Amino acid sequence: MSYSEKEGTDVTTSVITLDEYAELINRASGAGITSEELLDPAVAFEALGVDSLGGLGVVSELELRLGLEPDSGADGTKSPFELLLGINRRSVDAGLLQEGHTEQSIVIDASYDEVWHQTNDVAAWPELFSEYAKAEILETSGSTVTFRLSMHPDENGTVWSWVSERTTDRENGTVRAHRVETGPFEFMNIAWTYREVKGGTEMRWVQDFRMKPQAPVDTAAMTARITTNSTLQLALIRGRVQERARLAAV
Repeated sequence: MSYSEKEGTDVTTSVITLDEYAELINRASGAGITSEELLDPAVAFEALGVDSLGGLGVVSELELRLGLEPDSGADGTKSPFELLLGINRRSVDAGLLQEGHTEQSIVIDASYDEVWHQTNDVAAWPELFSEYAKAEILETSGSTVTFRLSMHPDENGTVWSWVSERTTDRENGTVRAHRVETGPFEFMNIAWTYREVKGGTEMRWVQDFRMKPQAPVDTAAMTARITTNSTLQLALIRGRVQERARLAAV
């Protein structure tokens, strides 16, 4: 589990990684799943061989792991994605996750150059992220790129799209980005950092945001959503970058 403290606050961010989540599910339920099997948000506990009693065991393990007060009414029969989303919302409400701020990282077993190149090729993001259907480059000026991202249709058939600006600093291993078209957000700022570590390259995402009063969800709910989705996307990106790096080395 990764912990970080945002300067100027006394709120500590506690986030479980997808690998840790898979390990926790297996320990609580006796299943034998891998983190890759959790990448599909639609997968149900039943499909993974986890019954309702095992699901309740997962809830208890998560509460203990994350420092949440036990909730006798917690539902352990949901899909792993929906359960993690609910747990993250409870963590926000309990002050264990800072509202309007997320921070997560993952170590990718590939060279710094490989990770940097693949994750900063914005035009190819639909092949790297599962949530994006299209990435259109609008303007490039030096190390800054302005682009439009479009997501896959949601459950109501709505396609969400927005323009962002992204500036890379390869020498210092940093990227700064923000939404130009903020949509339901008052603001959305994202910082990516990269560094070489044992086992490969660590990629870290820090996101700071606030929702508009008229947005369909509030900032607390969006914090839980972004935290949960980032857990999946980081693991997915790791797998795809590592696979491409492996094939390139053959």
